[in-house]
Amino acid sequence: MKPTLRLLETDRAWTAADADLANQITALFQRCPELTGFSVQAKVFADRVAATQPGAEEELFVTAITISPRLGKDQYTEVFEQIASTLSGLIAERPEAQILLQGRTFARRVH
Repeated sequence: MKPTLRLLETDRAWTAADADLANQITALFQRCPELTGFSVQAKVFADRVAATQPGAEEELFVTAITISPRLGKDQYTEVFEQIASTLSGLIAERPEAQILLQGRTFARRVH
């Protein structure tokens, strides 16, 4: 395959992964009307050796989940599970999404 075609295919993969990410996040906010936002961060290691070994991927974790109105611990658990399931499924389908998610904050759009 020519380098130009390879770059074009790579660009298409990133564009498709970004579109899938946007669609999945929109659907997540529709399924969880109480979810107002959350962030995704790369895991920080005390020694970077674990994260820099060949083949190791950055671990992601969800932070700063905001729910309104907040009704209780069970509600928070359900929303967290929805977020985790959505992100895990997306990464399984589109591995590029792992990189697209790092350091991102997602917030509900209010019209």
